[in-house]
Amino acid sequence: MQRIDLSSVDLNLLVALDRLLASGSVTGAARLLHVTQPAMSRTLARLREVLLDPLFVREGRTLVPTERARALRDPVATVLRAASD
Repeated sequence: MQRIDLSSVDLNLLVALDRLLASGSVTGAARLLHVTQPAMSRTLARLREVLLDPLFVREGRTLVPTERARALRDPVATVLRAASD
């Protein structure tokens, strides 16, 4: 996995990634974060740019996390838990 400089990354992007992983859908994540679906789509685009990975790919009508996204699930949850303590 390629190392990314996260020093200038907005922590809210990690919250969005966590919700995307939890819901498996842009619309579901948008609902959880109380933002519009287009806003969540833009956030996913930013995440893809920062993390240099598509993160989710379409399989039929479903979004499936990439290997990278699956690998980030636990570390992101750990960071968010630590940040909220």
